[in-house]
Amino acid sequence: MKILAVDIGGTMIKTGLLNSHGERIQLGSFPMNKDYSTVIDRLISHIDNDYPKDFSGIAISTTGLVDPVTQQIGMDSPLYEGFGNRMVSFLTDYYQKPVIAENDGNCALLAEKWLGRGSGASSFAVIVLGTSVGGGLMVDNQLIRGKHFLAGEFGYMLFPEVEKKDWEIWSIAGATRTLVEQVAAEKKDPSIDGYKVVAYYQQNDPAVTIWVDRFIEKLAVACYNLQYILDPEIVLIGGGISESDFLLPLLEKKIQQIAAQIPSTVRLPNVACCQFGNESNLIGACYNWLLQTFEMKTS
Repeated sequence: MKILAVDIGGTMIKTGLLNSHGERIQLGSFPMNKDYSTVIDRLISHIDNDYPKDFSGIAISTTGLVDPVTQQIGMDSPLYEGFGNRMVSFLTDYYQKPVIAENDGNCALLAEKWLGRGSGASSFAVIVLGTSVGGGLMVDNQLIRGKHFLAGEFGYMLFPEVEKKDWEIWSIAGATRTLVEQVAAEKKDPSIDGYKVVAYYQQNDPAVTIWVDRFIEKLAVACYNLQYILDPEIVLIGGGISESDFLLPLLEKKIQQIAAQIPSTVRLPNVACCQFGNESNLIGACYNWLLQTFEMKTS
């Protein structure tokens, strides 16, 4: 069996053909167009031109909230009106195959539960750092969505932001995109990307080190807080920057520094990086598709 997985992100749309064991057969991508009304047409063109038609269905991982029943993407947000209301139904009709969507943070969590570093844990969290901050929660082997599907939307955590205003959400105050923008402004180089930030840090650039330390501190605070909200067995960190050599050692060190100031600390969070990096959303979407289609067949 082959499943066509689609990962709709803020800057890129990634695609992949996977088998039922989560093994990648083929990968592709194209830039996200800010004219969201064209997303469905561009996706269909990409699939028709680049992939064979022998896949069994389409598994979608997407930024934005997803209603697991109606399959509406980004409900209550006008940002997704260009494609969110009709993407799943349109692709289902067009290809005459099952199409199932899930939030990208939840997909990252499901990938780690299926084949990654969360496979042996019954309760764990995934934090995904990228254009914004997302994630997912699992408790007693159950994906947690919350009443309004906001569980795991860690990007809405508040942090003090004294430079501009009193408070800001984490997705703006501490996402990888924010770190890149801060370093680009410091270096007066708009071409800087995440790879260059890592390179500057590895060269011990003092200006870049300041911004990386602030980035790590917010992540450490979030992990510490999660330990006492959820009490997970492990907190996994995903996104492209999680593949850098410095992130995990810096994060563990910062958590220890924070805990040293809190005499009542009971337990430090157990942190690790996700196994699958930028491909986790595709793998998790595939797993979700397999789970949901199996349920459909047996119900």
